[in-house]
Amino acid sequence: MAATLKDLGPDIATSRSTHGIWPYIILFWAFPFIFYFAHLSSLTNYLFPVFGFLLGVKLYRDFPTLYVSHMWWLWFVTPEIRRLVDYQIGFQPVDPIMLTPYLVTGLAFFTVLKYLPALRQKTLFPMALVVLGVLYAYIVGLVNTGFMPATYGLLNWLLPVLFGLHMAIRWQDYLRVRRTLFHTFVWGTLVMGVYGLVQYVHPLPWDTYWMTASKLLSIGQPEPFHVRIFSTMNSPGPFAFELMGTLLMLFAGGGFWRIPAAVFGYLAFLLSIVRAAWGGWFIGLVYILSRLKPAHLIRYLMGIMVIVILAMPMLLYKPVYERLEARFNSIENVKQNASYQARVKFYGEFFLEAFETPLGSGIGSTGTAARLSQKGHVVNFDSGIMEIPYVLGWLGGTLFFLGSIWTLIYMLSSKWAKKDPFIAISSGISLAVFSTLIFVDTLIGSTGMLFWAFAGTSIAGIHYRQVKGMENA
Repeated sequence: MAATLKDLGPDIATSRSTHGIWPYIILFWAFPFIFYFAHLSSLTNYLFPVFGFLLGVKLYRDFPTLYVSHMWWLWFVTPEIRRLVDYQIGFQPVDPIMLTPYLVTGLAFFTVLKYLPALRQKTLFPMALVVLGVLYAYIVGLVNTGFMPATYGLLNWLLPVLFGLHMAIRWQDYLRVRRTLFHTFVWGTLVMGVYGLVQYVHPLPWDTYWMTASKLLSIGQPEPFHVRIFSTMNSPGPFAFELMGTLLMLFAGGGFWRIPAAVFGYLAFLLSIVRAAWGGWFIGLVYILSRLKPAHLIRYLMGIMVIVILAMPMLLYKPVYERLEARFNSIENVKQNASYQARVKFYGEFFLEAFETPLGSGIGSTGTAARLSQKGHVVNFDSGIMEIPYVLGWLGGTLFFLGSIWTLIYMLSSKWAKKDPFIAISSGISLAVFSTLIFVDTLIGSTGMLFWAFAGTSIAGIHYRQVKGMENA
C-alpha cells in the first residue's frame, strides 16, 4: 500500500553515522584513476556504472543526504571519467559510463512510487502534470522511433522531474539537505573551476583527444588559450549551465573555500563563452538579491566586489581579455552575429513544424537519442520552446508547460523566499535555468536536473517552514 507524506517521520529525519560509508565513497572515486594508471580502463567502462549504482542504492537507503551529494558529483564528473577511458581504449560514440548519473538519479522513482498519493497535493500536482506529459510523449516515441531511442530519451526527460519530486517529498530532510547541497556545490565549483582553467591554459591529452575525436566544432581548438572551457563536462554548454547553478548556490553560506571556489568558478564560467548561461545567471542573481534582507544584500554585494578584485589579474591577461571582449561585443552587435543569424534562420524553418504536429514526434526523435533510431534522421533544437511542442505534441506540451510554469510561479511567489535565503536561492537557480529556455531545452538532461532538483528543494523548504516555522533558520 502506498505511503503518504504523513508517514514520512523520524525514520528519514534521523541520520546514521556516516563514518562507515566514507571508505566506500573514496574507493569508488579512486578506482577509475587507479585502473587508468594500471591500463585497465576497459574494465572501468563497465564497472563504473555498476559500482556507482550499487553505492547509490546504499546511500539512497541508509544515507539519504549523501545520496543527493553522490548524485550531483556523478553529474559533475562522469564525463571526465569517460574521457579518461576513451583516451586509453579509443573513442566510443555511445559509452556505458555515461549511464551512471541516470541510473543513480533514477532511484528517485522509488520515492515517488512509495508516496504516489502525495502527488495529488497542490504543491506536487504541477510536477505530476509534467510526468503525464512526458509519459504521453514516450508512448508516441515508442511508435515513431522505436524502443531504444524512446527509452534513452525518456531518461533525459523524466528523471530530472522524478528527482525534483523526490526532493519535495522528503521535505523533513530539508535542513540537512541544504547543508549537504551547499558543501557539494562549493567543492564542485572549485573542482570544475580549477580543472577548467588548467584545461584553458594547458589542455590535457585526454581532453585534446576528446575535442578531436568528438568533432565538436563549438568547443574551440585543442591548443592553449583557444579552448572554450568545458572542464569535467562534455562541452561548454552543459558546463556553463552547471556552473550557473553552482555559482548562485555560493550565496547560501560562508566559509573559506567559498572564496577560491567563486574566483576559479567565475573565471571558468566566463571562459566557457556561453552567453545564454551568463544571462540566466544574471536573472537568477537579480531575483535572489531582491529577496534578501538589506543586511544580507550589502554583505553579498561586498563579496561580489572581493571576487572581482581577486579575479582581475586573470581577466586583464591579454588572451583572456581579448577573448571576453570579442564575446561581449557580439552581444552588443547581436544582429551581425553568425550564431544569432543561424538561430533566426532555424526558428523560421522549424516554427511551423514544431507547432503543426498535434500528436508530437515523440521522445527519441531529437538529440542524441535520435542517433539510436534506424531512420538515421537527427533533429537538434536550439530552443526548448520549440523542442517541447515538437516532441510532446499539443497535449503533452500543454501539460509540460503548464506544470513547469505553475511550479515556478509557486516558488517565486512564496513569502518564505524572503525569510529563508536558501529557498530564495533554490528558486533563483530554477528561474535562471527556465529563463534560458528560448536558447536551448534547459528543462531536460543535466540542466533539467538543476531546474527540477532545486524546484523540489524550494518546495521542500516552503513545506518545512509552513510546518516548523523559522526554527533552526
